[in-house]
Amino acid sequence: MSEEKEYAGIVEVIDATNGITIDDPVKRTLVAELGPIVDRIGLYESKAAAIVVRNQKEAEEAVQVCNDIAADIKTVEGHAVLSKITDGLHKLHRRWTGMRDMIVSPLTTHRKAIRAKVIDWLTAEQERAAAEQRRLQAEADLRARQERERLEKKATEAKRPETQEKYRAAAEEVAIPTVKVEAPKTGLRGVASVWTIARMDEDAFFKGLGSRPDLMGFVTIDRTRLARAKAANPRMEVPGVVFEQRTR
Repeated sequence: MSEEKEYAGIVEVIDATNGITIDDPVKRTLVAELGPIVDRIGLYESKAAAIVVRNQKEAEEAVQVCNDIAADIKTVEGHAVLSKITDGLHKLHRRWTGMRDMIVSPLTTHRKAIRAKVIDWLTAEQERAAAEQRRLQAEADLRARQERERLEKKATEAKRPETQEKYRAAAEEVAIPTVKVEAPKTGLRGVASVWTIARMDEDAFFKGLGSRPDLMGFVTIDRTRLARAKAANPRMEVPGVVFEQRTR
């Protein structure tokens, strides 16, 4: 699509929006035919709060109110003039969103392509930094172990008890430094390191629930599926679950 056509499309949507008018006869029709229904909303609200069903008569009266409301809903949803207006506005809405997508879609595509290149580089750098950190940490561990072994050997070779104790204390004080290699950072928005589940043994997880109540919060019981399974097989029983039939 050329720039001229894209700009023309924007102007066409603006002109179509500016051309929306609702004439007085249409306004009078809407008010005359839908106004009484709007007035009845308050009445229905009061009845919905006040109705109590304790016997057959009250149940029939409540059903009649439900039927009256259903009739008003049908009138509004099937109103020819209102449907024509809403259909036109829906079409106009789609034109506006289409124009927005015409601009945003290619921008999003290009941004994603550039982000992907940066993220690929960051991932490689993070892997490199992690490998370097493991290498340096292993060297630090080795040096600390060797120093500890050297001091312990001196303690063994020393003749005087106080000298032995001095070397043993020095050996215990040898600390292993924690090595940290930072990966490069960029100003790319929306990029963060997150934990993910690489693999999961569901059998082991569910077996562990008995001794790890803190894990229960990560388990969701699908009650809807359980109810459907019970409906399909009324004889089904599930430990800890009480089923009951309700009318709705």
